Amino acid sequence: MATDARVKDLLADELFTRAQAKFNDAGDSWPKKEMGFFFPGNENTVDSCALAVLDKVLDEDQLTIPNKKREHLAVVIKTSTKASDAIKIIALTALKPSPQ
Repeated sequence: MATDARVKDLLADELFTRAQAKFNDAGDSWPKKEMGFFFPGNENTVDSCALAVLDKVLDEDQLTIPNKKREHLAVVIKTSTKASDAIKIIALTALKPSPQ
């Protein structure tokens, strides 16, 4: 199960890859920045970034999720979403339910 800390690492890697200058400008406070800070006015890139992190989490945990959950993630994480909130949303989306 991916922890928030692991999702944070994966998101940091993805942001560094996709928006290195902005990520470096943010420094240690990057989780406090809105996703739009890294991708100004570009909701599609925010979605692509969040889904890429989700895919890495799912791959590491050897899980799959319904496409509806992927679509919901893309709707919920917006340019106005703080990176720290995106981390929590991605982790919760990838959470495997416990057997009853």
